[in-house]
Amino acid sequence: MIILKIVIFKAVSIHYLGMNKDAITQATYNKFAQDYWEKVASLEQYNASYDTFCELLPQKAKVFEMGCGPGNLTQYVLHKRPDLQYTASDMAPNMLALAKKHNHNAHFLLLDCREIATLHQKFDAIIGAFVIPYLNKAACAALISDCAKIVTPNAVLYLSIIEGDETQSGFEQTSFSGKDQVYVHYYQEAFLRECLSKNGFEVLHLIKQACHEPNGRVYNDMIFMAIRVQ
Repeated sequence: MIILKIVIFKAVSIHYLGMNKDAITQATYNKFAQDYWEKVASLEQYNASYDTFCELLPQKAKVFEMGCGPGNLTQYVLHKRPDLQYTASDMAPNMLALAKKHNHNAHFLLLDCREIATLHQKFDAIIGAFVIPYLNKAACAALISDCAKIVTPNAVLYLSIIEGDETQSGFEQTSFSGKDQVYVHYYQEAFLRECLSKNGFEVLHLIKQACHEPNGRVYNDMIFMAIRVQ
């Protein structure tokens, strides 16, 4: 799920008391699902990387998307590759409802990405567009390990992350959710490379690009495309 950011807040609003940061993030995306769709529906800055992902896939590949949001990425990939057998998931019910509305040729699951090991099938590719920024380091490492368990040999893995020091992690107010916030984790390239290597993934492409926000702040995105080699 693509993050649209404006300002970092280290304090949490009073109505969040009693909720953990994951629940807060989920609640924000669920509440503002339509607003989020209106922001990302025409976003094109990641399309070149999606095109590369599509080119790596064999015909009729089984693809699993984590954190599909309102279905903007699902829609783009299936427009490029209508032959794909596509399953998409999200943990926010309102996001998933929009994704189903926008895509009639995919199968959808209400699923936390931290539970993908419960899926009893194998995929030829997994794509997670800005899912990892919502996971701490332990959960990130576990997710990549789980990805390795549910893919076929030579499967393709696409992951996008926000580059930065771990100390930058915290609550952020987005450009689509008013005062409601999400908790974002920042990562270094070396950590992701180590996790991928430990789980038998070889990096094919690493794309780094700047993301310019309306407030003038610039974020550095990292996009990994890797293949399962063992």
